[in-house]
Amino acid sequence: MPAYLVRTIEEHDLVGVFYASNPLELAFLIDEVLDPDGCEYRKLSRGGVIWEGPAVQIPLPRSKDDDTSPDGIPWKDARFTEVWGYDALYKKARWRKMEYTVEDLYGIDPETPDPERPPRPTTSASRPPGKVLPFKRRL
Repeated sequence: MPAYLVRTIEEHDLVGVFYASNPLELAFLIDEVLDPDGCEYRKLSRGGVIWEGPAVQIPLPRSKDDDTSPDGIPWKDARFTEVWGYDALYKKARWRKMEYTVEDLYGIDPETPDPERPPRPTTSASRPPGKVLPFKRRL
């Protein structure tokens, strides 16, 4: 399964690194944070995210004095491996615009308002009366 580096088209802000089978699956993952239509992506070669210095303890310890993110992971010590860092920052590679929109993913246009529900009948007069059906007894 390939790894993808995703950034916004206009500002070139990093959105994230994702593993996905194909660009459609990637679009669903991007949709968790923003509209995939405003993003571009590129495949990454082998590599990963590493922590320099002492190893990160698993499970992560909880400490009030620890300089970690809310989920407890010390991201300040993490960095891309050399290959991913080169791919992300220096390599002149072709970025591809995400071809899928939210409408493509879910079949709806997010700008379209929800349809109004039909009004419920307020009286029983609008309903037809029920019928009683006689059944013959079997002998």
